Amino acid sequence: MANISSKDQEIEITMWGGRYRLEYFNNFTAFMASSQFAAKQLGVIFPVRRAPQFQSFKPRTALLDAIRSSICHKNELLLLVDGELSVKLIQKLLENVWSYRLSISVISRRHKLPKVTCVATLEGHRGDSYGILSVAFHQTASLLATRGWDDTVKLWRLSSDNSSATCVLTLAGQGRSVSSVAFHPTAPLLATGSYDNTAKLWRFSPDGSTATCVATLAGHSGSVFSVAFHPTAPLLATGSYDKTTKLWRLSDDNSSAICVATLEGHSYGVLSVAFHPTLPLLATGSFDNTMKLWKIGPDGSTATCVATLEGHSECVTSIAFHPTASILATGSDDMTAKLWRFSPDGSTATCVATLAGHSNSVSSVAFHPTASILATGSWDNTTKLWLMSSDGSSASCVATLEGHSKYVMSVAFHPTASILATGSDDNTVKLWR
Repeated sequence: MANISSKDQEIEITMWGGRYRLEYFNNFTAFMASSQFAAKQLGVIFPVRRAPQFQSFKPRTALLDAIRSSICHKNELLLLVDGELSVKLIQKLLENVWSYRLSISVISRRHKLPKVTCVATLEGHRGDSYGILSVAFHQTASLLATRGWDDTVKLWRLSSDNSSATCVLTLAGQGRSVSSVAFHPTAPLLATGSYDNTAKLWRFSPDGSTATCVATLAGHSGSVFSVAFHPTAPLLATGSYDKTTKLWRLSDDNSSAICVATLEGHSYGVLSVAFHPTLPLLATGSFDNTMKLWKIGPDGSTATCVATLEGHSECVTSIAFHPTASILATGSDDMTAKLWRFSPDGSTATCVATLAGHSNSVSSVAFHPTASILATGSWDNTTKLWLMSSDGSSASCVATLEGHSKYVMSVAFHPTASILATGSDDNTVKLWR
């Protein structure tokens, strides 16, 4: 019988009457060091080239294999959250070393997310009364796009360690018309939504230093507040103050797009749009305090409203689908974020958690691409990180990021690195790690 418990600053294994302890770690190097010590106690030492004192022991590769197979980006944040990865690795170690099944129970976890620090403040936008409205990372290129109220969209190239970024392009002359930005998931294409009732497509060079407007999408009768590319299909969604969402099909060379569907149903303007990463679903959030789920037809030219979610008492400002679970997050001017569990076809959805803690409007929500973390940006000048339960039915605030002097308008996680970008009315973008 083996019991594993997580206590403050250590992890304890109780097995066959003996106790084995590992100090709580907050990075891979610290984990390796503590794991080597624990392995020695457990009699499963493996050779480590930089640790000659261990090489006299008979090598056992189970622990090393467990570490190598589990240390990847998917688990990177788990090194920092509740000591969860350490428990999982020890479980895997015991299962690999002994051929018979062990009964392992996790008694408790009381660790909190260690302090997340601001590693860079990006300055360059200039505005009088408003600052940054939208931030977005490219899925594959090391680029960050920011939209400011200074009539510009900027592209920033991230450093190799993601600890800084340099502005490589400024798209000027927007006339305060751009409200949102979104990168195409694979192509060198940027979409911008505009207060002139249009959306634009920009093709940029591989290094992001040049960009050309290749298409202007006209058809809305009100400001375009939100734009989102479909993760796999050649579709772009635009949400507008005219109460509608439009679906646009991109040409094969991404140089143009035609409107293939206009989605009507909201009673006020559409503030946020988001595609599900794998299911044929689109979510829209509105000034009418509701969120709608739309099922997209097989050819992408139709969409039918299959559910209307009510629960927020103010407008729904932001929407995000969980990357793998059937969970949707919404942010609202009612100072809360909500988690909704929906059926595979989107026809039913239930609010499973209301996240309260901000003292002003929640302007943006974003899921970490691999860890069970939700970020919320707020008009209270802070960003909060929420650790979700395994079934997504609850979440607890594990960090509050302070540093901006005005509203946090947009938050976005890097697709592969543990980096969070926050854009604020103070005219800065901050990178947090």
